[in-house]
Amino acid sequence: MQEYLLGIDAGTSGVKAIVMDTAGVICGSGYQECDVITPRPSWAEQRPADWWAACDGAVRQAVAVSGVGRRIAGIGLSGQMQGSVLLRRDNTVADTCMIWMDQRSCGEAEELNARLTPEETMRYAANYCLPSFWAAKLLWLRRHQPEVFDSIRKVLFPKDYLRWKMTGEIASEVSDASCTWLLDLPSRQWSDRLFRTAGLSRELVPERLLESQDVAGYLLPDVAERWGLRPGIPVAAGAGDQEAGGVGMGVTRPGTICSTIGTSGVVFGCSAAPFIDPESHGMYSQCHAVPGQYSFLGCTLGAGGSFKWMRDTFFAQQKEALAARGESIYDYMTGLAAEQQPGCGGLVFLPYLGGEGTPYVDPNARGVFFGLSYQSDLGALCRAVMEGVTFSLRDTVEIIRAAGVEISQIRVAGGGAKSALWRQMQADIFGQSVCMTNVDEAPAAGAAILAGVAAGLFPSADQACQAMVQLVSTTEPIAAHTAVYNEYYQTYRGLYQSLRQDFARQAELAARADAALSGICLLYTSPS
Repeated sequence: MQEYLLGIDAGTSGVKAIVMDTAGVICGSGYQECDVITPRPSWAEQRPADWWAACDGAVRQAVAVSGVGRRIAGIGLSGQMQGSVLLRRDNTVADTCMIWMDQRSCGEAEELNARLTPEETMRYAANYCLPSFWAAKLLWLRRHQPEVFDSIRKVLFPKDYLRWKMTGEIASEVSDASCTWLLDLPSRQWSDRLFRTAGLSRELVPERLLESQDVAGYLLPDVAERWGLRPGIPVAAGAGDQEAGGVGMGVTRPGTICSTIGTSGVVFGCSAAPFIDPESHGMYSQCHAVPGQYSFLGCTLGAGGSFKWMRDTFFAQQKEALAARGESIYDYMTGLAAEQQPGCGGLVFLPYLGGEGTPYVDPNARGVFFGLSYQSDLGALCRAVMEGVTFSLRDTVEIIRAAGVEISQIRVAGGGAKSALWRQMQADIFGQSVCMTNVDEAPAAGAAILAGVAAGLFPSADQACQAMVQLVSTTEPIAAHTAVYNEYYQTYRGLYQSLRQDFARQAELAARADAALSGICLLYTSPS
């Protein structure tokens, strides 16, 4: 009898659930949106309770569509990385979670990086500490919200919080733990040395640290009944969304990389040992969801998020009208962009609406349209945003190439992979062919694959990928486009260097103005 797998991906924009068979065919899916809270510049938060509500809705929808709930053999989870869910000693959860986009801990990250030599940092963590990492966030909490910090029992990643709600078990796993600056990456264990360096207690993190395909717990009866599943089925430890996405795209061996355009943009690859970035480029070195393998990635913070900003700012009315006809606003926007020539007549966009990760690690960086003219219509703006996002992904591709890593194949995933224009743009800007697989939702599919290993349906994630992931199309670069983009890429790179000090100064001016004007605003809004 055919058995099925449930994969759940708790992303930033919402929670996706899919039901897959063991041949990789999706027979049911569900999705529920979540909102991001931005109370101050460079702050980004979400409510864990909203994730659980979205997870519940997405799973019930996927299971109902599939009609095979009682034949689901296991559950796997994927989730946005670096979020810090604070579980208090009374087992309640702090109202909001600082997610990966949150950049408030810059000072703490700089301080932690100064406590070790670069050689020591690479030996233990294999990463420079970033503001989004747990160590920096926890130091910020201790300094600025000590009453919250003192109440913490455990810190969980977003997917680990969902798994706790499903199983009652507290655990974490090595891929997500790689982004804490508290993990000894080579040994795949918590690092006493890094906890001492950060001045933090190991009691804050889950004692159980698993491999991604390990069984972390079993589905509770009340949750199973609500979802229409069998109680007691295994729930895999799962992985951070990038590692799970790598599994979902079949990136389980060195040589193949994956370019993903979601809310953020990520270039992800696999290696036999931790990837060591000799410069502070904001590259991530992590334990892969595949035991014994490691991974590396670069992340641009505002990829699909920049296109969504474009949608909401310039196309709000068209979005509603098209939705009423069952049409996609993104198809409309990319249609306008397709009418423009590569380079948009000199228009270049920096997609740094909320700061930037790789390669600059600059929370003060902001979005820029450079080269606007009277000919810059909405189509040009749309295409410039798409090109700017792809240039930001090329930044990571160039870091990988400079490190001497051979790239034999580039696979594309995420919302950007659904657009033929964006696939062509990636091939042209990378100067290399890009491949699309049968997997539309890579993190959720990767979670389902890991569930298949945990449930004993496959002996390994690599063998599961061979059975479930197939290449379906290849897009070749157009030489004339690549030549144009190589020139524009140099302009793109130079703009940040020219504006870096101005970004910092403008952030300081904005903070001063916000503080000075807040009292005046209160005068206008107070009741008379």
